[in-house]
Amino acid sequence: MTLQEFGSKLLEGIGVQFRNRGNSERRKPQCSEEIASLISLCEGESGVITHTAGGFGVVRRLAEMGLTPGVEVKLLRKCSFHGPLEVEVRGTTLALSYGVASKVFVRPLQAETNG
Repeated sequence: MTLQEFGSKLLEGIGVQFRNRGNSERRKPQCSEEIASLISLCEGESGVITHTAGGFGVVRRLAEMGLTPGVEVKLLRKCSFHGPLEVEVRGTTLALSYGVASKVFVRPLQAETNG
């Protein structure tokens, strides 16, 4: 087994999806709840990452930044005209381009009301 095959199996084991890898039976999220792209959240909203999609390099880079399935992410700021998004994940603030953020899929969390 090559190092690239090992890395692919490792990332697929934690729920990461790849594009154009020759697998016709792609794994789909198994929950029936609403799943949306990170870009569809409004400022201040939070969500739990369900899966990421894209090529091997993008998915690997997202995993290196801590954006893995099961992690809570909060959208802090959205720039206009498809500009970058500022998110908080694992206590760290990150800036993601619009295109990369559109490949991160989350299950939105319900906002807690005080009162």
